[in-house]
Amino acid sequence: MKKTIYILVFVLLGMSAAAQSISQENIPAVVLNSFQLKFPNAEDIRWKLKDGDYEVRCKVNDKLNEVTINYKGQILKYHQDLYVSQIPGVVLKTIRSKEPFFDVGDADKFEEGGRTEYQIEFKIDGKHRYFWIDDKGHLIKYRKELKDDEIPASIMEYIRTNYGPLDDIDRAKYVIENGKKYYIIAGDAAVFLFDDKVNLLEYHKDLPESKVPSPIMSTIHESYKDYDIRDADMTDRGGVVTYTIRLEKSHKNVNVTFNPEGRILYVK
Repeated sequence: MKKTIYILVFVLLGMSAAAQSISQENIPAVVLNSFQLKFPNAEDIRWKLKDGDYEVRCKVNDKLNEVTINYKGQILKYHQDLYVSQIPGVVLKTIRSKEPFFDVGDADKFEEGGRTEYQIEFKIDGKHRYFWIDDKGHLIKYRKELKDDEIPASIMEYIRTNYGPLDDIDRAKYVIENGKKYYIIAGDAAVFLFDDKVNLLEYHKDLPESKVPSPIMSTIHESYKDYDIRDADMTDRGGVVTYTIRLEKSHKNVNVTFNPEGRILYVK
């Protein structure tokens, strides 16, 4: 797992095909008019063509703006880097309900599909706070980095009793999303996901090759005999255990997920 949940891999050729730089002289009039109506004072304008849509980055009042426009001139997505003075009061009110005192470090506005969302980030005592809030002030998601002494004692006791003590906590987070509350604790090559009732929802463990179950090793030797094991992870989701093994052959990587009996579940 290498302490990431999602990994996006792009090759240079694929990136070039997906997003191609284009000069403003080659932008269709209906697209250019739509852009200029929204950004009459734009500077440092850069265009790209991606999957038939036009993506443009520019600066307005020294702040980054990004917009995606289709060939009809319709704005599909819009991202604006905000000054603090541009954050709506209803958004600030929601933040203050969680953090009464703060100085905004970064603020962004996103519009897509008729929805508007604000993402606000700042630090308190060196720990990040992240807020995702809609334009009505409703909290979509909140993430708070925790100090070690802010982790609930009941969670640490659960880990200690069932998995042994965590000698080194790499990170700890408290998350509210869709009204549900979670704790994420990572350390000693393991990641734990708890709800606020101290129920363990997920457990991930980075494994040495020697800890991979023998049925899985047998399947690898049969189906991937010319591959080398580069990484191994165990995941327990509510009692359902799977193993994901990253295999390599001639610089080609494949991720294979197994059940404990060595049956291949899926390949990426």
